[in-house]
Amino acid sequence: FRFPISLTLFTLIFSSLNCILFVHLFGIELKHSKSVTRKFYLQTVMPIGALTAGTIVMGMVSYLFLTVSFIQMLKAFTPVMTLGFLVLARMDEPSSNVTYSVLFICLGTAIAGSGEMNFSFIGVFSMLTAQVCEALRLIFTQKMLQDLRFNVLETLYYVTPACAFWVFWAALLAEIPYMDDSVIEKFFLHKHMFFASGFLALSTNLINWYVIQVTDALTMKLVATARNALLVLFNAVFLSEIVTEVQGFGYSLSLIGFLAYNHFKIKEKEIRSRTSSVRARTSSFDMVKRNSTGSLDDTYANGKALAKV
Repeated sequence: FRFPISLTLFTLIFSSLNCILFVHLFGIELKHSKSVTRKFYLQTVMPIGALTAGTIVMGMVSYLFLTVSFIQMLKAFTPVMTLGFLVLARMDEPSSNVTYSVLFICLGTAIAGSGEMNFSFIGVFSMLTAQVCEALRLIFTQKMLQDLRFNVLETLYYVTPACAFWVFWAALLAEIPYMDDSVIEKFFLHKHMFFASGFLALSTNLINWYVIQVTDALTMKLVATARNALLVLFNAVFLSEIVTEVQGFGYSLSLIGFLAYNHFKIKEKEIRSRTSSVRARTSSFDMVKRNSTGSLDDTYANGKALAKV
């Protein structure tokens, strides 16, 4: 199928319709429906849709110029961008160990890029643009899911139509004018495959947003980085894609940085959890102490009053 953006548009429309039907047929209450005003939709939801469209379209362009393995190596840089935007948005404060791990990922990605035999500036620019869009999308989605307390179904219900809106314009400009009757024939001939791709897209979005809700945007990208590493290995072993020694060395450094980063972030979460627990206990102790002191003072005052009588 020569129209990947249009295929993506179909999967988004499929996901949107299924979400809307599910909510209205089963009478599921959308807790934030009153909060989703026109202003909120334009300022919060539509940017997520635009960033998703940017990730999809620019990512597809990069596949025209770069090998699959090299694209997966470049994707190792996404957690770096995600962390950078989280810091700028004051949603995270990384420790020095986390910062060093991120710099190690940068170094590995740079070395992997220098070893690419079929290097393309357009391809790399497209992939980096897609990564910027992806990092920002994850942060916006994390804010919507965690800070604004939207659940996964609500997010899918509101965001997917916005994604479809932006992808439609990309398809209209790049693909729809070049379609003919054979495309419609191909759709009906292989409709089971199209609907299967729509179902898989819906499932993927549900899983992705659930992971972001229970963890954070950065963890989502770290899991994706591990998946990308397996994909590089698969392409090199089974699909005979060329991975040079320099690329292999650089990507290995990126993965070491990724593992170190993950280790330090887990330790940070444990320390924060312990600190919060200690503060809660201290606060509780102070409250009990104040109450006890107040009771003793009241008893003393009552005793003095009785003595005067």
